[in-house]
Amino acid sequence: MRTLAAAVALLLAMAVGSPCRADWTPGQFQSDGKPVEENHCVPSGAGPFPVVIMLHGAGPRDWGQEDFEDICTRLAEHGYYTEFIEYYSQTGPAAVGDVAGMQRDFPTWLNEVHSGIAALKKNPSVNSSKLGLMGYSLGAYLSLTYGASYPDELAAIVEYYGGLPPALYPRVATMPPVLILHGGIDRLVPVSQARDLDAELTNANRPHHMKIYLDADHAFNFPSAPALYQPSDAHDAWDRSLKFFDTYLKGAAN
Repeated sequence: MRTLAAAVALLLAMAVGSPCRADWTPGQFQSDGKPVEENHCVPSGAGPFPVVIMLHGAGPRDWGQEDFEDICTRLAEHGYYTEFIEYYSQTGPAAVGDVAGMQRDFPTWLNEVHSGIAALKKNPSVNSSKLGLMGYSLGAYLSLTYGASYPDELAAIVEYYGGLPPALYPRVATMPPVLILHGGIDRLVPVSQARDLDAELTNANRPHHMKIYLDADHAFNFPSAPALYQPSDAHDAWDRSLKFFDTYLKGAAN
């Protein structure tokens, strides 16, 4: 078993700088008068399309870009207008483990997501009433915090190995449907955070599902982290993510 320090070092070392795919299209929107970068993938055919916004985790800018491009493309092929928001646009990158820095910059990041959703509402290609967030690690914290803060703006959240700050637990009663995906031996975000969120949502009688992958660590679904990547768990998590979004963004579920 690798130590936590080795796992973190691996994540930090795996920044990817691969060429952009043709369907990974750069764009920009404004948040408090400042630019925020985004990339999007658009389905073929006529819209408007349901929307999935992807939020990356902590670590170097551009970490896992090849994987995010692949996820973006696959979601678009499945009929989702998909946008990857680079919420580092107005701050420096968040170092893994720098809790104080994350707490400092978290409001800026949350506001960038809010501005990105506001911009999407003006896009005739999207159905903003069918909008989901897909967050990873720090991006999962952002997704869940957004859902607790602006529940009427979202139809679903898929969160990978994140959590909801306990101060927001009183707000779970109005949260949109949540899919919780977490590794059972996660050494960066303890699996207890997934179980605590599951308990809060259950007590509030909110629609949600949880899947714990018992032998998986953090970032288990990213080929860019080969020491952590678990192909079978990654494929299962992907299938669950699609089915969850299909239910709440394409289906008749409320």
